[in-house]
Amino acid sequence: MSFKVKLNIDWSKLKEETIRKIDERVLQAFYLACSDAVTYAKSNRGERYTDQTGALNSSTGFQLYKDGVLVEDYFELSQGGDDKDGAKAIGITAGQEAAKRRASELGAHICGVVVAGMSYAVYVESKGYDVLTGAYHEFREMLDKRMQEAFKNENIGYSIING
Repeated sequence: MSFKVKLNIDWSKLKEETIRKIDERVLQAFYLACSDAVTYAKSNRGERYTDQTGALNSSTGFQLYKDGVLVEDYFELSQGGDDKDGAKAIGITAGQEAAKRRASELGAHICGVVVAGMSYAVYVESKGYDVLTGAYHEFREMLDKRMQEAFKNENIGYSIING
């Protein structure tokens, strides 16, 4: 899942320091919203689902980019699973690669990409488990909340766009 934020600002009238501060706030809002989404995804897979190797949970994470440069990489080794044949590390790598591919397609000034990078994630969802879809449906609200917090004392409008 990937989203972008469009700020309704006349950038030509802003000083470089002001632009930097706005970017920092947007990055922080994305970081918090992406963290919320990963937490939601990992905690809402259902009690019947068992990540046998830990790969799927390890592949679920996010990356933040500014002008095409990676500024945050958030993937963690799963606490569950037997880690057969190094599956957890494979999961992290798969997640990072999937996020990087998606971010390169977006070309946004600032973007956040949340993924479940294992190729079988869609199969798990087809069996009735929520791998990432629930977090996707909640993400716009999560990001909107974090943007409101970031700009609560400012008169800055924005729109959230699916990437």
